[in-house]
Amino acid sequence: SAAAIITFRIVTVAVFVGLLCYGLVWPLRRRVTDAQVAMYLEECDPTLEAAIISAVEATSGGGSEAHSPRLVEKLVEQAIAQCRALDHGRALERTSVQRHAGALAGVAAILALALAFGPSYLRHGVSALLTFQSAAASSPYSIEVTPGNAKVPRGADQAVKARLVGFTSSDVSVMMRATPDGSFDRVPLIAAAQPGAFEGMLFHLEKPTEYYIESNGVRSGKFMLAVVDLPTVKDLDLEYHFPAYTGLAPRKAAGGDVAAIRGTDVVLHVVPTMTTPDGKILLSDGGAMPLTRQADGSLTGSFPIKGQGFYHIELTGPHGEKVDASPQYTIDVIDDQPPAVHFTKPGRDSQASPVEELFLEVRADDDYGVKSLQLFYSINGGAPKTVNLFGGAKPLTEVSAGHTIYLEELGLKPGDFVSYYAKASDTDAVQGSKTTTSDIYFVQIRPFKKDYKPSQSQAGGGGGGGGGQQVGQLSQQQREIVAATFNIVRDKAKTKPEKYRENVVFLNLAQAKLRDQVEELVGKLKARLGTVDPAYNKIAEALPKAAEEMKAAESDLKAMKADTALSPEQRALKLLQDAEQEYELQVAQQQGGGGGGGGQQNALADDLADLFELELDKLANQYEMQQRA
Repeated sequence: SAAAIITFRIVTVAVFVGLLCYGLVWPLRRRVTDAQVAMYLEECDPTLEAAIISAVEATSGGGSEAHSPRLVEKLVEQAIAQCRALDHGRALERTSVQRHAGALAGVAAILALALAFGPSYLRHGVSALLTFQSAAASSPYSIEVTPGNAKVPRGADQAVKARLVGFTSSDVSVMMRATPDGSFDRVPLIAAAQPGAFEGMLFHLEKPTEYYIESNGVRSGKFMLAVVDLPTVKDLDLEYHFPAYTGLAPRKAAGGDVAAIRGTDVVLHVVPTMTTPDGKILLSDGGAMPLTRQADGSLTGSFPIKGQGFYHIELTGPHGEKVDASPQYTIDVIDDQPPAVHFTKPGRDSQASPVEELFLEVRADDDYGVKSLQLFYSINGGAPKTVNLFGGAKPLTEVSAGHTIYLEELGLKPGDFVSYYAKASDTDAVQGSKTTTSDIYFVQIRPFKKDYKPSQSQAGGGGGGGGGQQVGQLSQQQREIVAATFNIVRDKAKTKPEKYRENVVFLNLAQAKLRDQVEELVGKLKARLGTVDPAYNKIAEALPKAAEEMKAAESDLKAMKADTALSPEQRALKLLQDAEQEYELQVAQQQGGGGGGGGQQNALADDLADLFELELDKLANQYEMQQRA
């Protein structure tokens, strides 16, 4: 409190003056004789051997008449020489001065550390004691009040805000009374968005009201709300005019809170409690829109919805004063959501022969209309080709379109693949058209005949080789990596940087894991099969190339360039599928043979299948990969 600060200031000054008198003024007033000084010097330094005392006694009070003048002169010269040797006595006090100076510096350092790192009340206390501002201003605890003293229209509501300075509390209240001699009524305030800020509302003020804010024993100053006859908002109606691209008709609503899509114009119809020439719509972003008086005395105005915020009505009083005539209303923005797009046919990865027809059906929908729908497909990861499925002059909220890709016209061969995805754009003319991309799907090109059955004359041929039907899992793993990279690139704009980096790192580890398995498989192929059957050399040539493409993709992923990594990933997928197609072709041909030679070839196929399956088993441990990520 101010009284406590004033009392402590007086006590502090009194203690300082007392210590100054006791430690400095009073000692300086003391007078000492030459004999006392000489005795002090002799006691501090015994090497003087009473030279100074002898000189003082010989020259004081007529004692020099009893001694030889030459002897007295010699004693004085000897004493002066001794004093000069002692640096006139300064050396005797140097140790004491240094000790006291060190003690003073230590006390000052401890005080500085206590003020810098100690409790905040120490800094507040020292600041209040040593500054020359008023006691009330020096208090570290205060409450800032808005609006303070103000004029309020009769019958209106008044918002009150408080901000705690120097302390925190969860219990903040307005103390108010409408009569000078009445008791104060408590109205609690609620916490606002800013730390230490609180707000509340005093409803339907009919009489002058005195109020102050209280919290945790701290009180603000007292303020007065003067009630005067000023215009306020009696009725408020809204009319929404939505953006043209939505195709929605205007809609009317009662009340003050606004909620509509971004870009909507809100027209306000205000009926005041008394005649007023004009007014304004005040927005929380600092903007203001005029209110125009109509023939019936009402006011009209409008403002566009651009973002979240608040607004309130300000009217002009009979004497030109500006009146806050309404409470604060909220403005909620409803964002136009992007369209949704997905494939309904086939809706999954598939396989086809080089001469089949691939029919794709895409569905897109949007809350206010789909503007365009496009299909993109590429061969073996090459440049995508675009097919416009929908782009009519009149947008539709739901669009379903199909397209047939004639694979025979693309010149495909077994081992190739076709990837495809779709994009849909909406009609948002306020924030710009938003585009959504579907998942990516793959069509693997297979041979014309998947199963090679031996003829009746070869029915007795060797068996085996069945394990080779599982080798497609290598390309399946690479396909999943390509799809995951595509999704990461597609969703990068709405993914947090930390999450994006985490996803790319995991993809990099997955690609490195698969490359290690392929390289190990290449080594075993060359060691076990290269000298036995030259027919498998094509496999041994394709797999190292796939590993090189995977390594290039890893470099891009390490550099956080997921979009650039898509091309080498898809080239690696093409090479893996070529190797698998060559393997299945060799196995199928060997199953068609018979006799002893067929048994040898089938044993060779089993050996190669075992190698593929051995490496595939190592790919199953995804938990280890996640731990590495």
